[in-house]
This record gives sequence, structure tokens and C-alpha cells, in this order.
Amino acid sequence: MSESETTTKSEETSNYISQRRLKYFIGDPYSPDDPKQLSMRRKQAIIAVVALSAVTGPLGSMIYMPALLAVADDLNTSSEAVNGTVSAYVVFMGVAPLIWATLSDFYGRKRMYLASTIIGIIASIICAFSINVAMLIVFRAIQAAGLCASQTLGAGVIADTIPMKQRGRAYGYFYIGPLLGPVIGPTIGGALSQFYGWQSTFYFLAALGGLLFILVAVFLPETLRKVKSQDDQQRSPNHVKNFFQAFMPLLVMLHDPTILVITIYSTVIFACLYILNPTITDTFQRLYGYNQWQVGLVYLAFGVGLCLGSILAGQVSDWMLQHLRSKSNGQVVPEMRLRAAVPSFLLIPAGYLIYGWTLEYGIGVYAPIIGLFVYAFGQMSAFTPANVYLVDSQPGRSATAIGVNNCARSIAGAIMAIFSTQAVHSLGPGILFTVLAAINVLNIALVIICMLFGQRWRQNLVSKQAEQESDIHKQKVAIDIHRDEQDHHQHRQVALEHSLARTASRHSTI
Repeated sequence: MSESETTTKSEETSNYISQRRLKYFIGDPYSPDDPKQLSMRRKQAIIAVVALSAVTGPLGSMIYMPALLAVADDLNTSSEAVNGTVSAYVVFMGVAPLIWATLSDFYGRKRMYLASTIIGIIASIICAFSINVAMLIVFRAIQAAGLCASQTLGAGVIADTIPMKQRGRAYGYFYIGPLLGPVIGPTIGGALSQFYGWQSTFYFLAALGGLLFILVAVFLPETLRKVKSQDDQQRSPNHVKNFFQAFMPLLVMLHDPTILVITIYSTVIFACLYILNPTITDTFQRLYGYNQWQVGLVYLAFGVGLCLGSILAGQVSDWMLQHLRSKSNGQVVPEMRLRAAVPSFLLIPAGYLIYGWTLEYGIGVYAPIIGLFVYAFGQMSAFTPANVYLVDSQPGRSATAIGVNNCARSIAGAIMAIFSTQAVHSLGPGILFTVLAAINVLNIALVIICMLFGQRWRQNLVSKQAEQESDIHKQKVAIDIHRDEQDHHQHRQVALEHSLARTASRHSTI
């Protein structure tokens, strides 16, 4: 072999290795192997990476809460205007993941992880340099668009890698990541803003985003498969002819009553949460004279309740599925998971009532904190089974289903956040949180309806889609037959014309 041939072969090998490395770091559009066949240790590592990545969205929201009044003073604006920065973040926390999730179902999870993280890092740095509340609102929205993608993308990764019967526990552990935000966010944010100014919270988020970018690039493989199990269809990026075609699954999901009912159920809970959440800082500073660091510790009880509720709800969801499966001769339907939400029927209203009336009558500082813990535990007892149900009932479209749910509830939460402080001041905590408890009691009816009728709705939807596909197929067949008849008629017409022409030619010759 000549020296030039050896050099060429070496260059080709080097280029191949470089391309393989690049594909690994930015992610192939599709995984060539079945991620469900990975070892348990590898799956645990993947869950750990996506859980840590999902910290950033809720952390970006909660790290900022203890500093709300400090931001208002520094930017010379009102508390209502600063609540607008919370609302902007919450809106894009719901809308942006919907876009990321839809694109990830076509172009892969890993690429969307990396792109969204870069946006979050840049926006966090700019937020720290905000000179007025309008600038802060704009870049808080962009920050949310980047930082909040990980929660929905993580749901898609788990659906790609974890079998259905194990997903409840996997989601329980995954949601520890997003729920670490409410646990550590206010405590870190309170300390940073107390000693280094509120801008330091955004520098912290930018640094954390950089660390998570490296973790995803190095340790997270692409999990989206080209050929999926069950009823999922083979997809390819080449099938997406334009940007808007990627969002067609969203329109399809609007016709699914199970998604609508569960989304409304989650939205009501989330809207009520954002009447409570932004007012904790104002309430404890006004009634108890707490500083930013102490307010952060109050949020800590809230976050611990969320984490414990998520873990236990996920385990109960899996246990419930196995228990009901044994009773139904091995038959499993996603609606079985919703029974794990039953404890929340009592815990959410009880938490609101304890919190509201202990504040109303000034029964110490620990009593309302206990109310926050009870409410938070109940909230995740509702959210975890609902989210796992959406994943199990939408194979192949799990990330988009979660995105639709997050979008609706985040918009509702953003609207409520604007009026939250005024509502507490006008009605008082006792009456306001009693009203919220009553709303959540009525909301129970939605999940019960889905338990009873969800399977029938999904079967009817599948039948309708099959009929529509059959009608479309029949129309195509009819069109093909009509074209064949037209072609046959044209061929006969041409043949007849040729025959007449030959006959005329013979007569003219004679």
C-alpha cells in the first residue's frame, strides 16, 4: 500500500471517528437501538441526568421568589409589576416546552436539550443586567423558554427508555429533579439575594446551566427510536416538509377527551397553586417580619412536601397498576393509574384550610408551614398519576401530551399570579384559601370521570381514526380507479384516431 493511500485511509478513519463523536455529543436524530434494552444501571444514569436537568426550570422560578420585594425596591416599581415577571416566566414555562417537545418527537431529545440550555444560559446572564422591570419581564420570558424545556423532554426520554409497568416509579424519581427547585431554590435564592443582591441568583442559574449542558452532552444518549413499539409509526425528519407540519400532533390531541379532561384537572390545581405561591413572601414578611433568608426556609417545607409526594405517588401508582392487573387477568389500562390520585382528594383541601385559617387567626408560625407541607404533598399525589397517565395513554406522543398539559396549566397559573397578592389582601387568607379548597373538591369530579370513561373514549377515538383512514384509503382507491379508467379511455381514443387515420390514408391512396 502506497504512502498516499495510507494517508487517505487514515484521514477517512479520523473523519469517521470525528463524525461519530459529533453525533454522540449533539445527538443523532434517532437512536438505532432500542433504549428499553439498556441495562438497569444505564437507565438509572439516564434518569439521574434528565432529573438534574429538570431542576433548572422550577429552580429559575423559585430561586427568585424571596427577592420579589427587593427587586421592586431596586427597580423602583410596584409588587404587582414584579409579579408580572413571575407571570411571564410561568407562561413561557408552559408554552416553550410545548414547542421543544413537539420538535423532539421529530428531531430527537438530545439536540433539543442542548439548544434550550444555551438559550437559558444567555437569558439568565442578561436578566442580571436588567435596568427596569420591562427588560426583566422580557428576558425572564426568554429565560423560561430555555430553562423549562428539560421537564417535558425528560418525560419523553423516560417514555423512550422505561417499560410501561415501571414508569410510575421512574417518574416518581424523575420528578425529584423538578421538585428540587422548590426545595433548594428559595433557600439558595434567599441567601444569595440577602448577602449578594438579587442579581446573583441569575448568575447562579447561568453557571448551573453550563454544568448541566456538559452533563447532557457527555452522558445522555439519543433515546428517540426510528421504529417504535406498539402502535407508534416509523418517522423520519425528512417527513417534516416544513416547520409548521411538526405541530400537527397538537391539533390531533385537542380531539382526545382524555387529554382535555386531565389537562383541565391539572390546570385547576396549578392555577390555585399560583394564588398561593407568589404570596408566601409578602405574607411572611408582612405578618412575621421575616427577611429573605427566613422566607426561603418557609419555602423549604413546601418543597419537601412536593418531593415526598412525588416519590410516594409514583410508587403507589406502580403498586396500584400491578394490584389491579392481577385482579383483571393481566389486563392493563392507563386509567388504573389515576386511582393513585385518591389521597390528594383530601390532602389538597386540608392543606389550604390549615394554611389559610392559621394565618387568619395568627396561630403561630409553624401551623401555616404544616399546612403548606400537607398541601404540597397532596398536589404531587395528584400531578404524578395524572402525568404518568398522559404518558401511558399516548404512546409515541408522550412528550407532546405532557407539553399540552404544561402549557394550559402554566398560562392559567400566570394569570392567577398577577392578582394573587391583591386577592389575599382583599379577602384575607381564611376566606380566600377556603374558596380554593372548595374549587379543588369540585375538581375531583374530573379525574373520577376519566377513571370511569377514559378507556371508552380512547377506544372510540381509535375507531374514528381507523374509519377516517379507511375512508381516505377508499377515496384514494376510487381516484386511482377513475384515473385508470380515464387512461384506458384515452388509450382507446388514441387507438381509434390512429385507426381512422390509417383508413383515411388508404382511401386517399385508392
